[in-house]
Amino acid sequence: MALAAVKAGEAGSDAARLLMGGYSQNACVTPLALSPSRWPETYVPIRRIQFTSMDEVLEIMKPQSADGIPLIIEGSEIVEVEKWASPSFVQSLLKDKKVLVKKSATCKFRYFDLKKNIGKFDFQQPVEEVQETFSEFSRESEKLLEEGSDARMYLQETLSGHCEMAEEFATWKWELPIRISAACGWGLPDSNELFVGMHGAETPLHFDERENLFFQIRGQKEIVVFPFVDYKRLYPFPTTHPCDRQSMVGSPVDPDVTAFPEFLGAVGHFATLKAGDLLYLPYGWWHWLRNLEHMAMSISFWSTTPSTDFANGIPDKFTDHMLTRVKRNLESLIAQQFGPENLNSSMLDLKKAVESKEDVAVLQYARSLLSAVKLPPEEQDGFLLEVVQGRFGIDWNRYV
Repeated sequence: MALAAVKAGEAGSDAARLLMGGYSQNACVTPLALSPSRWPETYVPIRRIQFTSMDEVLEIMKPQSADGIPLIIEGSEIVEVEKWASPSFVQSLLKDKKVLVKKSATCKFRYFDLKKNIGKFDFQQPVEEVQETFSEFSRESEKLLEEGSDARMYLQETLSGHCEMAEEFATWKWELPIRISAACGWGLPDSNELFVGMHGAETPLHFDERENLFFQIRGQKEIVVFPFVDYKRLYPFPTTHPCDRQSMVGSPVDPDVTAFPEFLGAVGHFATLKAGDLLYLPYGWWHWLRNLEHMAMSISFWSTTPSTDFANGIPDKFTDHMLTRVKRNLESLIAQQFGPENLNSSMLDLKKAVESKEDVAVLQYARSLLSAVKLPPEEQDGFLLEVVQGRFGIDWNRYV
Protein backbone atom coordinates (compact mmCIF):
# COMPACT_ATOMS: atom_id res chain seq x y z
CA MET A 1 0.00 0.00 0.00
CA ALA A 2 1.32 3.41 -0.88
CA LEU A 3 2.23 5.86 1.85
CA ALA A 4 0.41 9.11 2.40
CA ALA A 5 1.81 10.92 1.34
CA VAL A 6 19.94 40.58 -13.46
CA LYS A 7 18.58 43.56 -13.01
CA ALA A 8 15.34 45.39 -13.74
CA GLY A 9 14.35 46.50 -17.22
CA GLU A 10 15.61 44.85 -20.39
CA ALA A 11 18.18 42.62 -18.65
CA GLY A 12 15.54 41.47 -16.20
CA SER A 13 13.14 40.68 -19.03
CA ASP A 14 15.79 38.56 -20.79
CA ALA A 15 16.53 36.67 -17.59
CA ALA A 16 12.83 36.06 -17.01
CA ARG A 17 12.50 34.56 -20.49
CA LEU A 18 15.41 32.23 -19.76
CA LEU A 19 13.93 31.15 -16.45
CA MET A 20 10.51 30.46 -17.91
CA GLY A 21 11.94 28.66 -20.92
CA GLY A 22 9.62 27.47 -23.64
CA TYR A 23 7.30 25.61 -22.72
CA SER A 24 17.34 0.61 -5.24
CA GLN A 25 15.96 -1.18 -7.76
CA ASN A 26 14.59 -4.44 -6.36
CA ALA A 27 13.17 -7.46 -8.14
CA CYS A 28 9.44 -7.07 -8.67
CA VAL A 29 6.94 -9.65 -7.60
CA THR A 30 4.26 -9.64 -10.28
CA PRO A 31 1.66 -12.41 -10.01
CA LEU A 32 -0.24 -13.39 -13.12
CA ALA A 33 -3.36 -11.59 -11.89
CA LEU A 34 -2.74 -7.99 -10.90
CA SER A 35 -5.24 -5.78 -9.11
CA PRO A 36 -5.08 -1.98 -8.95
CA SER A 37 -3.04 -0.65 -6.07
CA ARG A 38 -4.69 0.66 -2.91
CA TRP A 39 -3.98 4.35 -2.41
CA PRO A 40 -4.11 6.59 0.66
CA GLU A 41 -7.44 8.17 1.53
CA THR A 42 -5.97 11.57 0.68
CA TYR A 43 -5.56 10.52 -2.97
CA VAL A 44 -8.43 11.34 -5.32
CA PRO A 45 -9.80 9.58 -8.42
CA ILE A 46 -9.29 11.32 -11.76
CA ARG A 47 -12.54 12.82 -13.03
CA ARG A 48 -14.33 10.81 -15.72
CA ILE A 49 -16.86 11.97 -18.30
CA GLN A 50 -18.72 10.14 -21.05
CA PHE A 51 -18.25 11.31 -24.62
CA THR A 52 -21.56 12.70 -25.84
CA SER A 53 -20.75 15.20 -28.55
CA MET A 54 -17.71 17.00 -29.87
CA ASP A 55 -18.98 20.41 -28.78
CA GLU A 56 -19.75 19.28 -25.23
CA VAL A 57 -16.30 17.70 -24.82
CA LEU A 58 -14.64 20.89 -26.07
CA GLU A 59 -16.60 23.00 -23.59
CA ILE A 60 -15.44 20.73 -20.77
CA MET A 61 -11.84 20.54 -21.97
CA LYS A 62 -11.23 24.28 -22.27
CA PRO A 63 -11.49 25.08 -18.54
CA GLN A 64 -9.90 21.71 -17.71
CA SER A 65 -6.85 22.65 -19.78
CA ALA A 66 -6.78 26.22 -18.44
CA ASP A 67 -6.66 24.83 -14.90
CA GLY A 68 -4.24 22.07 -15.94
CA ILE A 69 -6.23 19.20 -14.39
CA PRO A 70 -6.30 15.60 -15.76
CA LEU A 71 -9.52 14.21 -17.18
CA ILE A 72 -10.64 10.85 -18.57
CA ILE A 73 -13.04 10.77 -21.52
CA GLU A 74 -14.84 7.47 -22.03
CA GLY A 75 -16.19 6.32 -25.38
CA SER A 76 -14.31 8.75 -27.64
CA GLU A 77 -13.59 5.97 -30.17
CA ILE A 78 -10.54 7.74 -31.57
CA VAL A 79 -9.20 4.30 -32.49
CA GLU A 80 -11.19 1.10 -33.05
CA VAL A 81 -10.13 -0.83 -29.95
CA GLU A 82 -11.86 -4.02 -31.11
CA LYS A 83 -9.26 -4.45 -33.85
CA TRP A 84 -6.39 -3.94 -31.41
CA ALA A 85 -7.72 -6.54 -28.95
CA SER A 86 -5.53 -9.16 -30.64
CA PRO A 87 -1.75 -8.57 -30.64
CA SER A 88 -1.71 -10.28 -34.02
CA PHE A 89 -3.37 -7.17 -35.45
CA VAL A 90 -0.39 -5.07 -34.34
CA GLN A 91 1.88 -7.67 -35.88
CA SER A 92 0.00 -7.29 -39.17
CA LEU A 93 0.52 -3.52 -39.04
CA LEU A 94 4.20 -3.40 -38.12
CA LYS A 95 5.17 -6.53 -40.05
CA ASP A 96 8.97 -6.96 -39.94
CA LYS A 97 9.71 -3.33 -39.11
CA LYS A 98 12.22 -2.95 -36.26
CA VAL A 99 10.91 -1.07 -33.22
CA LEU A 100 12.40 0.12 -29.93
CA VAL A 101 12.20 -2.57 -27.24
CA LYS A 102 13.38 -2.07 -23.66
CA LYS A 103 14.49 -4.94 -21.45
CA SER A 104 14.70 -4.78 -17.67
CA ALA A 105 15.79 -7.32 -15.05
CA THR A 106 12.83 -6.10 -12.99
CA CYS A 107 9.43 -4.59 -13.69
CA LYS A 108 10.81 -1.03 -13.60
CA PHE A 109 11.56 0.84 -16.82
CA ARG A 110 13.42 3.97 -15.81
CA TYR A 111 13.72 6.37 -18.76
CA PHE A 112 17.14 7.88 -19.46
CA ASP A 113 18.96 9.71 -22.23
CA LEU A 114 22.73 9.39 -22.33
CA LYS A 115 22.99 12.50 -24.54
CA LYS A 116 21.63 14.52 -21.62
CA ASN A 117 24.47 13.49 -19.30
CA ILE A 118 26.13 16.88 -19.67
CA GLY A 119 26.86 16.79 -15.95
CA LYS A 120 29.16 13.81 -16.58
CA PHE A 121 27.52 11.69 -13.88
CA ASP A 122 28.84 8.20 -13.25
CA PHE A 123 25.68 6.66 -14.64
CA GLN A 124 24.74 2.99 -14.59
CA GLN A 125 22.30 2.24 -17.41
CA PRO A 126 19.24 0.55 -15.84
CA VAL A 127 17.53 -0.77 -18.98
CA GLU A 128 18.78 -2.38 -22.18
CA GLU A 129 17.46 -0.87 -25.41
CA VAL A 130 17.36 -2.94 -28.61
CA GLN A 131 15.70 -2.91 -32.01
CA GLU A 132 13.42 -5.89 -32.65
CA THR A 133 10.39 -6.84 -34.68
CA PHE A 134 7.04 -7.02 -32.92
CA SER A 135 6.96 -10.80 -33.34
CA GLU A 136 10.38 -11.14 -31.67
CA PHE A 137 9.22 -8.91 -28.81
CA SER A 138 6.03 -10.95 -28.42
CA ARG A 139 7.82 -14.33 -28.42
CA GLU A 140 10.44 -13.23 -25.89
CA SER A 141 7.75 -11.77 -23.63
CA GLU A 142 5.78 -15.01 -23.63
CA LYS A 143 8.93 -16.98 -22.85
CA LEU A 144 9.68 -14.78 -19.82
CA LEU A 145 6.18 -15.39 -18.51
CA GLU A 146 6.44 -19.14 -19.03
CA GLU A 147 9.73 -19.19 -17.14
CA GLY A 148 8.28 -17.19 -14.24
CA SER A 149 11.02 -14.61 -14.66
CA ASP A 150 11.01 -11.24 -12.90
CA ALA A 151 12.45 -9.70 -16.07
CA ARG A 152 10.11 -7.62 -18.20
CA MET A 153 10.01 -6.12 -21.71
CA TYR A 154 8.44 -2.93 -22.97
CA LEU A 155 7.92 -1.64 -26.51
CA GLN A 156 8.00 2.14 -27.01
CA GLU A 157 7.93 3.33 -30.60
CA THR A 158 7.35 6.73 -32.19
CA LEU A 159 4.89 6.14 -35.02
CA SER A 160 6.02 8.93 -37.34
CA GLY A 161 7.69 7.41 -40.34
CA HIS A 162 5.73 4.17 -40.17
CA CYS A 163 4.31 4.39 -43.69
CA GLU A 164 3.18 0.77 -43.43
CA MET A 165 0.51 1.98 -40.97
CA ALA A 166 -0.89 4.65 -43.31
CA GLU A 167 -4.11 2.72 -43.94
CA GLU A 168 -4.68 2.27 -40.20
CA PHE A 169 -3.94 5.96 -39.50
CA ALA A 170 -6.64 6.90 -42.01
CA THR A 171 -9.26 5.16 -39.84
CA TRP A 172 -8.42 7.16 -36.70
CA LYS A 173 -10.81 9.95 -35.72
CA TRP A 174 -8.29 12.77 -35.79
CA GLU A 175 -10.95 15.45 -35.51
CA LEU A 176 -11.23 15.06 -31.73
CA PRO A 177 -7.53 15.53 -30.77
CA ILE A 178 -7.16 18.28 -33.40
CA ARG A 179 -10.18 20.24 -32.18
CA ILE A 180 -9.26 19.76 -28.52
CA SER A 181 -5.76 21.10 -29.24
CA ALA A 182 -7.16 24.10 -31.11
CA ALA A 183 -9.79 24.86 -28.45
CA CYS A 184 -7.23 24.68 -25.65
CA GLY A 185 -4.66 26.82 -27.44
CA TRP A 186 -2.07 24.08 -27.90
CA GLY A 187 -0.12 23.30 -31.02
CA LEU A 188 -1.62 20.69 -33.31
CA PRO A 189 -0.94 17.02 -32.38
CA ASP A 190 2.38 16.42 -34.08
CA SER A 191 3.60 13.12 -32.63
CA ASN A 192 2.22 9.73 -31.67
CA GLU A 193 3.90 7.06 -29.63
CA LEU A 194 2.92 3.42 -29.17
CA PHE A 195 3.47 1.71 -25.80
CA VAL A 196 3.14 -2.06 -25.39
CA GLY A 197 4.21 -3.82 -22.22
CA MET A 198 4.19 -7.06 -20.34
CA HIS A 199 1.94 -7.32 -17.31
CA GLY A 200 3.51 -5.72 -14.24
CA ALA A 201 5.76 -3.41 -16.28
CA GLU A 202 6.08 -0.04 -14.51
CA THR A 203 7.02 3.39 -15.78
CA PRO A 204 8.55 5.25 -12.78
CA LEU A 205 7.39 8.75 -11.87
CA HIS A 206 8.34 11.36 -14.44
CA PHE A 207 6.87 14.36 -16.24
CA ASP A 208 6.67 15.44 -19.87
CA GLU A 209 6.91 18.96 -21.26
CA ARG A 210 4.02 18.57 -23.67
CA GLU A 211 0.25 18.21 -23.53
CA ASN A 212 -0.75 14.58 -23.88
CA LEU A 213 -3.99 12.90 -24.92
CA PHE A 214 -3.23 9.34 -23.86
CA PHE A 215 -5.47 6.67 -25.38
CA GLN A 216 -5.68 3.22 -23.80
CA ILE A 217 -6.12 0.87 -26.71
CA ARG A 218 -5.83 -2.61 -25.19
CA GLY A 219 -5.93 -4.09 -21.69
CA GLN A 220 -5.84 -2.21 -18.40
CA LYS A 221 -3.21 0.11 -16.97
CA GLU A 222 -3.21 1.85 -13.61
CA ILE A 223 -1.91 5.37 -13.28
CA VAL A 224 -1.17 7.82 -10.49
CA VAL A 225 -0.43 11.46 -11.31
CA PHE A 226 0.79 14.40 -9.25
CA PRO A 227 0.59 18.13 -10.06
CA PHE A 228 3.61 19.81 -11.62
CA VAL A 229 3.69 22.14 -8.60
CA ASP A 230 4.61 19.14 -6.40
CA TYR A 231 8.09 19.50 -7.93
CA LYS A 232 9.94 19.66 -4.59
CA ARG A 233 7.94 16.68 -3.22
CA LEU A 234 8.89 14.50 -6.21
CA TYR A 235 12.66 15.11 -5.95
CA PRO A 236 13.65 15.25 -9.64
CA PHE A 237 17.11 14.17 -10.74
CA PRO A 238 19.42 17.11 -11.59
CA THR A 239 18.67 18.70 -14.97
CA THR A 240 22.15 17.69 -16.19
CA HIS A 241 21.57 14.01 -15.33
CA PRO A 242 20.56 11.32 -17.90
CA CYS A 243 17.33 10.90 -15.89
CA ASP A 244 16.32 14.54 -16.20
CA ARG A 245 12.51 14.91 -15.74
CA GLN A 246 12.45 11.71 -13.70
CA SER A 247 11.55 11.54 -10.00
CA MET A 248 14.06 9.91 -7.66
CA VAL A 249 11.05 8.68 -5.65
CA GLY A 250 10.38 6.29 -8.54
CA SER A 251 7.30 4.45 -7.32
CA PRO A 252 4.44 5.86 -5.23
CA VAL A 253 3.66 2.30 -4.13
CA ASP A 254 6.84 1.89 -2.09
CA PRO A 255 8.57 5.27 -1.70
CA ASP A 256 11.68 5.78 0.41
CA VAL A 257 10.27 8.44 2.72
CA THR A 258 13.47 8.53 4.76
CA ALA A 259 15.35 9.83 1.74
CA PHE A 260 12.35 11.74 0.36
CA PRO A 261 10.23 12.90 3.31
CA GLU A 262 8.47 15.67 1.38
CA PHE A 263 6.75 13.02 -0.77
CA LEU A 264 4.42 12.35 2.16
CA GLY A 265 2.78 15.70 1.41
CA ALA A 266 2.05 14.88 -2.24
CA VAL A 267 -1.56 14.12 -3.15
CA GLY A 268 -1.98 11.68 -6.02
CA HIS A 269 -4.81 11.46 -8.54
CA PHE A 270 -5.41 7.87 -9.64
CA ALA A 271 -7.30 5.79 -12.18
CA THR A 272 -7.42 2.42 -13.86
CA LEU A 273 -7.48 2.96 -17.61
CA LYS A 274 -9.39 0.46 -19.72
CA ALA A 275 -9.52 0.05 -23.50
CA GLY A 276 -11.28 3.06 -25.00
CA ASP A 277 -10.35 5.54 -22.24
CA LEU A 278 -8.78 8.82 -23.33
CA LEU A 279 -6.73 10.50 -20.59
CA TYR A 280 -5.86 14.18 -20.73
CA LEU A 281 -2.45 14.47 -19.06
CA PRO A 282 -1.47 18.15 -18.74
CA TYR A 283 2.00 19.57 -19.27
CA GLY A 284 4.29 18.84 -16.35
CA TRP A 285 2.09 16.43 -14.38
CA TRP A 286 4.17 13.67 -12.80
CA HIS A 287 2.87 10.21 -13.64
CA TRP A 288 3.52 6.57 -12.73
CA LEU A 289 1.96 3.75 -14.73
CA ARG A 290 1.75 -0.03 -14.39
CA ASN A 291 0.30 -2.62 -16.77
CA LEU A 292 -2.34 -4.77 -15.09
CA GLU A 293 -2.63 -7.04 -18.13
CA HIS A 294 -0.12 -8.65 -20.45
CA MET A 295 0.45 -6.75 -23.71
CA ALA A 296 -1.52 -3.74 -22.52
CA MET A 297 -1.27 -1.03 -25.20
CA SER A 298 -1.53 2.75 -25.27
CA ILE A 299 -1.06 5.51 -27.84
CA SER A 300 -0.15 9.10 -27.02
CA PHE A 301 -1.19 12.16 -29.01
CA TRP A 302 1.37 14.85 -28.16
CA SER A 303 0.85 18.61 -28.59
CA THR A 304 3.12 21.51 -27.72
CA THR A 305 2.21 24.19 -25.20
CA PRO A 306 2.83 27.78 -26.33
CA SER A 307 5.73 29.58 -24.66
CA THR A 308 4.97 32.20 -22.03
CA ASP A 309 4.51 35.56 -23.77
CA PHE A 310 6.37 38.46 -22.17
CA ALA A 311 5.60 40.88 -25.01
CA ASN A 312 3.45 42.96 -22.66
CA GLY A 313 5.94 42.79 -19.82
CA ILE A 314 6.63 40.46 -16.91
CA PRO A 315 3.60 39.77 -14.71
CA ASP A 316 3.62 41.28 -11.23
CA LYS A 317 2.90 37.89 -9.71
CA PHE A 318 3.78 34.48 -11.08
CA THR A 319 1.47 31.51 -10.66
CA ASP A 320 2.67 28.42 -8.77
CA HIS A 321 2.91 26.60 -12.10
CA MET A 322 5.12 29.34 -13.55
CA LEU A 323 7.31 29.38 -10.44
CA THR A 324 7.78 25.62 -10.77
CA ARG A 325 9.15 26.18 -14.26
CA VAL A 326 11.39 28.86 -12.77
CA LYS A 327 12.85 26.29 -10.34
CA ARG A 328 13.76 23.98 -13.17
CA ASN A 329 15.15 26.67 -15.44
CA LEU A 330 17.07 28.35 -12.62
CA GLU A 331 18.97 25.10 -12.11
CA SER A 332 19.71 24.81 -15.83
CA LEU A 333 20.96 28.40 -15.99
CA ILE A 334 23.28 27.85 -13.02
CA ALA A 335 24.64 24.80 -14.85
CA GLN A 336 25.29 26.92 -17.94
CA GLN A 337 26.88 29.75 -15.96
CA PHE A 338 29.19 27.69 -13.74
CA GLY A 339 29.62 24.56 -15.88
CA PRO A 340 27.25 21.57 -16.17
CA GLU A 341 29.86 19.23 -14.69
CA ASN A 342 30.01 21.52 -11.64
CA LEU A 343 26.26 21.63 -11.00
CA ASN A 344 26.40 19.47 -7.88
CA SER A 345 29.07 21.60 -6.21
CA SER A 346 27.42 24.82 -7.40
CA MET A 347 24.07 23.84 -5.87
CA LEU A 348 25.70 22.75 -2.61
CA ASP A 349 27.58 26.07 -2.50
CA LEU A 350 24.27 27.83 -3.10
CA LYS A 351 22.63 26.02 -0.20
CA LYS A 352 25.55 26.74 2.12
CA ALA A 353 25.56 30.41 1.14
CA VAL A 354 21.82 30.78 1.80
CA GLU A 355 22.10 29.12 5.21
CA SER A 356 25.22 31.01 6.27
CA LYS A 357 24.23 34.34 4.65
CA GLU A 358 27.46 34.36 2.62
CA ASP A 359 27.60 36.56 -0.46
CA VAL A 360 29.11 34.22 -3.08
CA ALA A 361 28.95 34.30 -6.88
CA VAL A 362 26.40 31.54 -7.34
CA LEU A 363 24.02 33.13 -4.82
CA GLN A 364 24.43 36.56 -6.42
CA TYR A 365 23.60 35.04 -9.80
CA ALA A 366 20.56 33.16 -8.47
CA ARG A 367 19.22 36.27 -6.75
CA SER A 368 19.58 38.33 -9.91
CA LEU A 369 17.53 35.76 -11.83
CA LEU A 370 14.82 35.59 -9.17
CA SER A 371 14.63 39.38 -9.03
CA ALA A 372 14.01 39.33 -12.78
CA VAL A 373 10.82 37.30 -12.23
CA LYS A 374 9.85 39.61 -9.35
CA LEU A 375 10.17 37.05 -6.57
CA PRO A 376 10.25 39.12 -3.35
CA PRO A 377 13.63 39.06 -1.56
CA GLU A 378 12.04 37.66 1.61
CA GLU A 379 10.84 34.60 -0.36
CA GLN A 380 14.06 33.90 -2.25
CA ASP A 381 15.94 31.93 0.40
CA GLY A 382 13.13 29.41 0.91
CA PHE A 383 12.66 29.14 -2.85
CA LEU A 384 16.35 28.36 -3.42
CA LEU A 385 16.50 25.80 -0.62
CA GLU A 386 13.52 23.99 -2.15
CA VAL A 387 15.46 23.64 -5.40
CA VAL A 388 18.44 22.03 -3.63
CA GLN A 389 17.08 20.06 -0.64
CA GLY A 390 17.42 16.27 -0.97
CA ARG A 391 18.56 16.42 -4.59
CA PHE A 392 22.30 17.12 -4.45
CA GLY A 393 25.27 15.61 -2.66
CA ILE A 394 23.73 12.13 -2.81
CA ASP A 395 24.28 8.81 -4.61
CA TRP A 396 21.97 9.25 -7.59
CA ASN A 397 22.56 5.73 -8.91
CA ARG A 398 20.82 4.38 -5.84
CA TYR A 399 17.55 5.87 -7.11
CA VAL A 400 17.84 5.11 -10.82
